[in-house]
Amino acid sequence: MKAFSPTEEELLSRLNWFVRLRWLFLLGLGGVLFFAIRVFRLEMELTPIILVAAIVLVYNLGFLLLQKLGREKWPKDATVRGLRIEANLQIGLDLFALVFLIHFSGGIENPFIFFFVFHMILGSILLAGRDIWVQAGLAVGILLLLLALSHFHIIAHHRILGFASDQLWTNVPYNWAGVVAFSATIFITVYMTNSIARSLRNRENELLLTKNQLEKKSRELELVNQELISKQNLLIQSEKMASLGKLSAGVAHELNSPMTGILNFSHFIKESHPGKQQLQHDIEVVIRETERCKKIIKSLLDFARQSKPEKKEDDVIQLLDKIISLIENHKDFKDIKIIKEFDQKTPLIMFDKDQLQQVFMNLVINAQEAMPSGGTLYISAGVTRDGSHIEIKFLDTGIGIEKDNLGRIFDPYFTTKETGTGLGLSISLGIIESHGGSLELVSSPGDGSTFIVKLPVAQNNQTGER
Repeated sequence: MKAFSPTEEELLSRLNWFVRLRWLFLLGLGGVLFFAIRVFRLEMELTPIILVAAIVLVYNLGFLLLQKLGREKWPKDATVRGLRIEANLQIGLDLFALVFLIHFSGGIENPFIFFFVFHMILGSILLAGRDIWVQAGLAVGILLLLLALSHFHIIAHHRILGFASDQLWTNVPYNWAGVVAFSATIFITVYMTNSIARSLRNRENELLLTKNQLEKKSRELELVNQELISKQNLLIQSEKMASLGKLSAGVAHELNSPMTGILNFSHFIKESHPGKQQLQHDIEVVIRETERCKKIIKSLLDFARQSKPEKKEDDVIQLLDKIISLIENHKDFKDIKIIKEFDQKTPLIMFDKDQLQQVFMNLVINAQEAMPSGGTLYISAGVTRDGSHIEIKFLDTGIGIEKDNLGRIFDPYFTTKETGTGLGLSISLGIIESHGGSLELVSSPGDGSTFIVKLPVAQNNQTGER
């Protein structure tokens, strides 16, 4: 079974907590000594006990300074390995302090000997699996060693006068029973607390994993949303650019003829007055700037002409799947059920991926806008019966289109939307036709609309292989 292993943040928090807990221990020790001596009139050797308490005070101040000064100045140095070493050091020092406090205050006679159980519980919270077992073994071993040495009179036994029988510490059955009970309690406590800590850690890891997965999905959805927004903006921009292109074409054609006349007349003037230097200089400026204007006009004409598709053999089904993955989790499609029916044997064909993506995205968005209250969007793709074309259908359950508008739906600048430009379907039709295909519409008011895209299958792809 995998050992419980706290993280850096957990270890730092617990180490800070242990320092605060140690102050409470020192206050509690002072209170116990006060009641034992002043209230219960017990007699014991205070000097070694106070010396141990002073040592605890000193090393606790050291750990406090390490937290306040060291880690605030060098937070990156707090690695898991370094923190585990510090945790073992703190638990080990506390262990020795507790052993000697028990030894100097009666040993086996002291009922506070079972504070080792509390110490092991705290150690299980702070340390990982093997570390706490080592600490438990040390606790039991050192205490048994001191008990054995005092029992055989190798070291002095420090009694609490007036608390227990004078010969209790020499009673072998009592000592053996106490040792067995103490050892079993220590190791059972370590096992149980470590198991609980491991179980809690596993639950915490599962929750953290779930949280990370949800955050990852959220980021993915956000990326999809951003990409869809980008595609929508691209489509809107393409409509605006197409409109601007037509305007530019008109302006360029109107300017082209006057500019040609100016250029020809300037050359005539230049050739007619070869001896006039100032005139030659001035007319060269006119010619140069006129030629620059003609280049600008040519650029406008090039911009106005629709770009030819850069066709490559590709998978239409894969493109449709990509578009569906972009839109299905978008907020605008949350009330729309998307049903797809794709023939996986559809062959690869030659097409411009970017242009067809623009067309398909435009048709999908049109379907969404036709279903403001939600509905169903059916997208199907497959080869026609005669095998000559791939047929892609976009069927929505929206409001449909009036019969009078069907004949004008692909006209430039015609739109039934309040914010539309009327160029989306016109551009889409032009793209499909440039691929040698067709774009058709079947619709009636209240019954939804169906856009049918047909793309030719290349001769070398009619085998049906993908």
